[in-house]
Amino acid sequence: MILDNFTDLQGKALERLTEDRRLSGSLGEDVEEMLNAAGVFWDMIEEEYFNIDTFQIEIYKRLAAEYASQNDA
Repeated sequence: MILDNFTDLQGKALERLTEDRRLSGSLGEDVEEMLNAAGVFWDMIEEEYFNIDTFQIEIYKRLAAEYASQNDA
């Protein structure tokens, strides 16, 4: 439950940062450096902020599912 609350809070924070960046064009170099140090990066293609740890977890889960299904075949 606590993890779900944290994930929800993190998602809302990333949404707000993304909205602010889209409106202003930049949050400033010092803010970007602080976000990068925390593992939050700007995706230039999707034009949104993302957390690298969350992204890696999703990738690892997809890869595990893909390789598990190949082993079952």
